[in-house]
Amino acid sequence: MSDKPLSAPMRKTCDLCRLLAGHVVLGLAPGEIAKGIGVSPSWVSVNLPALAAETGFVEQVPGTNRWRLGPVLARIGITVATELNAARQNLDDLSRRYATPL
Repeated sequence: MSDKPLSAPMRKTCDLCRLLAGHVVLGLAPGEIAKGIGVSPSWVSVNLPALAAETGFVEQVPGTNRWRLGPVLARIGITVATELNAARQNLDDLSRRYATPL
């Protein structure tokens, strides 16, 4: 790990992702987001659309003013889970090979 702390914008973005993680279906209103991560409503108004356009990490719930995590982050999570499952399978196979008596 680095001795350098995260920049304030990076920390707020991480806080945002953690906050939205529990609200994938309905999302959160901008005021709820601002309060939840300790930023101004204008921060939300400026940064969420930019984050959505540039990264896909967040998206606006269609037909509402609410925001939720975008599919990009879900895909990252699925990729990690898939790799962990493959590694687990390889370890299980290896364990079975070594457990066979001589």
